[in-house]
Amino acid sequence: MPVTIDWMGGLRNVASDDSGHAIIVESQRQGTPIGFSATRLVLIAAGCCLINHLVEVLEKKRLAIKKIRVLADGQRSEQHPKKFTAISLVFEVQADITQESLQELLAMLKEKYCSVFNSLDPSIPVKIASRVISE
Repeated sequence: MPVTIDWMGGLRNVASDDSGHAIIVESQRQGTPIGFSATRLVLIAAGCCLINHLVEVLEKKRLAIKKIRVLADGQRSEQHPKKFTAISLVFEVQADITQESLQELLAMLKEKYCSVFNSLDPSIPVKIASRVISE
């Protein structure tokens, strides 16, 4: 899984992969950034990892999906290295699934399949909440 990261000056970098995808990664300390910070990318990766596994399971069960949204947030230590001290993901799902089934499925996916969460420090508390929405 090779990735190349090129420094663009200041606190701005461009990360690219061997498929031609690229993303700007930038610190928030220099004015208004034009890219995501590295720590926000951790939250994005965690949310996307779970969404993708959720979609795979729902499609395999032939359950209709209309919408999935994740509201992700993280709390960080005030002291360096300012690591995450807690992560919260709230899933809003419009699909043919019950609230109870969705919550159980997300917990199982996080523990068993999500490589992002399983790569993080296990001492970081992670709260996953969900809501099945109608329209």
